[in-house]
Amino acid sequence: MIGVLHSCASKAAGEYVLAALRRSVSSTGARAISPGMLRDLGATIVTAVDVPDAWGDALVQWLGKPRNKLIVFGRLPLSLASELGCQERPWPDGFQQAARSPSAPSRETAQSRAVVRYTKRASQLGGRAWLRPFERFDFADEWNNLGFGAIRADGSIWATSAPIDAPQDCRLASVDIDDERGFTYAALWERDAASVLWFNRPVGPIDSFEWRLVENFVSSHRSDRTACQPVLTEIPWGHDAAITSRLDCDEDVESARPLWNAYRRLGVPFSLAVHTSNLGNEAHHRILRELAADPRAAILSHTATHAPNWGGSLEAALVEGSESMRLIEEVIRKPVRYAVSPFHQSPPYALAALSDAGYAGCIGGIIRNDPEFLIARGGGLAGLPAGFIGHSQQTMLHGDCMLASGDPLAVFKQAFDLAFDSHTLFGYLDHPFSERYQYGWPDEDARIEAHQQFIAYMQARAHKPLFMHEDDAMDFLRAKSLANVIADHGAWRVQLSAAAPTPYGMTLEWRGESVQALNGTRLT
Repeated sequence: MIGVLHSCASKAAGEYVLAALRRSVSSTGARAISPGMLRDLGATIVTAVDVPDAWGDALVQWLGKPRNKLIVFGRLPLSLASELGCQERPWPDGFQQAARSPSAPSRETAQSRAVVRYTKRASQLGGRAWLRPFERFDFADEWNNLGFGAIRADGSIWATSAPIDAPQDCRLASVDIDDERGFTYAALWERDAASVLWFNRPVGPIDSFEWRLVENFVSSHRSDRTACQPVLTEIPWGHDAAITSRLDCDEDVESARPLWNAYRRLGVPFSLAVHTSNLGNEAHHRILRELAADPRAAILSHTATHAPNWGGSLEAALVEGSESMRLIEEVIRKPVRYAVSPFHQSPPYALAALSDAGYAGCIGGIIRNDPEFLIARGGGLAGLPAGFIGHSQQTMLHGDCMLASGDPLAVFKQAFDLAFDSHTLFGYLDHPFSERYQYGWPDEDARIEAHQQFIAYMQARAHKPLFMHEDDAMDFLRAKSLANVIADHGAWRVQLSAAAPTPYGMTLEWRGESVQALNGTRLT
């Protein structure tokens, strides 16, 4: 059991971190604890979220126990910082400005001057010499097709906490501005029988592929000397990559047919999200009924009217979700269980409304807004009931984002590589054409050719990739969110939920090995 420490002042960050940990180690694998519990806690892994200086001595004392692992997000209490040999530095000049990215020109990318640069030492936790800009765009100031969120410099829970430097031999990553190192972003300390992992941000890397470092720290790092806890991965058993994709149909539903035909020729599942303002024209009903009859296709709600921010309130979002579900089901005569956010905007009230409306989950996420919905792992969300899940899919395969120079698909290939390396279920999307807008594609043939090339790249990059339609992908994540990995007399036992069927097996990682997570599987 991972104990999560946070004060009342850091409650928001603490709840997001707790939800993120549970998406990796199951809902029974992590719980919030008080600082007083450190004295009596049986758990040997603790996550401290932006905790005050007054708690530092207790953490130092707890760290002295054998086999313990400490994860720290955000503030390093003074006594702990001193124990770990950290030094405070001044903020770099112009840091706030350097943290922001300009808008991306057409068919180019843009990024902030401030970046997180990983060292080779990240390989100890399964990482790479990654580079993560604080903010980057692939279209205007809206999308980051590499999928991660924004690191801010505004004092929020999404910002770096302090200009602190860890000893050089402990640094995993630094904040650089224009290739000049500023301070430490992530560090790893090893003691004789204990380890400490620190990210200089109250929420840590919960919105990024970097979360894989946390999972590896928990599940396998120094397994011969420190405690380890199993992680349920996003990649189904027997595969080394998982991919899902869809078209978000904002206008002309029938225009999705050419790309659907191409996906059928390739043997790749197909998904379509529909907003129901289109359904007044019965010309769009035929393709929906054909998709509903295809076991390799899925239909999702894209709201009733495609209103920004789901209409702006809980009440409006409830109408948007409920009406969309009702109208689509009238056409296809099948349940609609998952929704896709319009404009990828997913404010908390909209998610609550979708849960109330009977949806099982929502797909969205965009770097421009709602940072709490850009989550590294799909699954349960902070403050929402069990059985309702979220999945972030920010990679938009649009003609607008095909690079004008070099390999036009380079960014999309990099996005998949990051997902592949970090064991992330990868989602990407496009939009059907309409008379009004073609999303930067010169014609349908060019769009189909780009999709085919991208699929071929993913098939070649992975040894055993699994392509899923969105319903299957979300059903798998939902089943994973309802599975439990329970501490059981010195061992770990898997408990799957009959309430969340999925045709795919789950994978457990523990002490450097992968095993199939069957109901009753026991790790000792």
